[in-house]
Amino acid sequence: MAHSTTRIVNDKPASQLLEAYGSSLPWAEPSWYTGRPSPYYRESHRKLRDYVRAWCDEHIAPFSEDWVNSGAVDPAIYAKCASAGLLVPIAFGKTIPPQYSHYPIAAGIAPQDWDGFHDFILWDELIRAGPIASIFIGLVVGAPPLHKFASAGLQQKIFPEILSGEKRICLAVTEPDAGSDVRNIRTTAEKSADGSHYIVNGNKKWITNGMFSDYFMTLVRTGGPGAAGLSMLLIPRSAGLRTRKLDVVAGPLSATTYVTFEDVKVPAEYLIGAEGQGFKQTMVNFNHERLWIAFQAIRGCRVALEDAFSWALKREAFDKTLIEQPVVRNKFGNCGRMVESLQAWTEQIIYELENLSDADGARLLGGTTALLKVEAGFVCKYVAEECLKIMGGLGLTKTGQGARIEAFYRAVPSYTVPGGSEDVLIDLGVREALKLHKQAEKLKAKI
Repeated sequence: MAHSTTRIVNDKPASQLLEAYGSSLPWAEPSWYTGRPSPYYRESHRKLRDYVRAWCDEHIAPFSEDWVNSGAVDPAIYAKCASAGLLVPIAFGKTIPPQYSHYPIAAGIAPQDWDGFHDFILWDELIRAGPIASIFIGLVVGAPPLHKFASAGLQQKIFPEILSGEKRICLAVTEPDAGSDVRNIRTTAEKSADGSHYIVNGNKKWITNGMFSDYFMTLVRTGGPGAAGLSMLLIPRSAGLRTRKLDVVAGPLSATTYVTFEDVKVPAEYLIGAEGQGFKQTMVNFNHERLWIAFQAIRGCRVALEDAFSWALKREAFDKTLIEQPVVRNKFGNCGRMVESLQAWTEQIIYELENLSDADGARLLGGTTALLKVEAGFVCKYVAEECLKIMGGLGLTKTGQGARIEAFYRAVPSYTVPGGSEDVLIDLGVREALKLHKQAEKLKAKI
């Protein structure tokens, strides 16, 4: 059988039996799903995997095609996600603060037990379920600055609203003239004469989830030119804030948005941290965003490989099935080695982040995470194109057996462009590596 969701039975001792969870096709699932040993995953990770897959298969998968066709996810699903315990881990990533333990957490996992591998599994299964993951992007990138840098009072006001699913948040950094060049943000926030408010003017572009967000975690200019003049401001949807939907190649469900601020009045207490800290806050946020893009890329590749393998096993050409053709096996072999290498590198970085402080993780792994995100894009490009070619005409079709591969191929730019362009991130990776080298040489000289 091509697929199996039950234990493989053979004549080996029970202790040596492998368990095939999900698809047993090559590289369609992470290797630890087959029961192969891993130093990273324990029972709570399996529990989360089982829970999220079952929940998504019931509440997401049957409706994904309808949502794509209508251009929007049913708004009621967001509250269901909150009740299912998805929003809290999505908001906080690898570490769930204990003060939010009274909210539902997926699979009933205790906050103190949650780690970066739970975060990886959660996203792996959400991406597998289809385009539903698009509606959480704003929460993924908008909530961390609130958690890490905002005042306790602001956190106590906003988090109950966004963790319950009552309201939504997004991150607004990119502008029409400033993408990877964050230092040149032009949107201004000027303090009122009495100091009680900021008055915001400017534009943001390509803001994911902006159309349905209630709060915009926004990088603004409160001071002079360059990075030192930037601050982060949480802007509620209010008078003077307008949103316009942008149609993008990856599809409609992400609600990509053009945001205009025209004399928007924001309470001064909605400043995140202190003035002049916005650039640093944005850079810290980028590290998790880039790792999270790799999470998405890996499962996107596995979905494409699963469907391409299913087709290659039954499609005949020149009196042979496709999988009997050496050239096709060569394609699969190259895809497999790339995906497994990307998975291994991702797991290594997750492990390192688990064993470093946040400050050391940012210092030591900022450049590495940038290069990981670049590699994820390269692997996506290769796997999407090769799987599409294996499918032939079906790979160009938005319905039927090739639909998921066609969607993945179309979505590749959403893995390569957001979070920093390839050229910028490669340069960043080298510069960060050299910086660490110089620091190490200085330490050696002191010994």
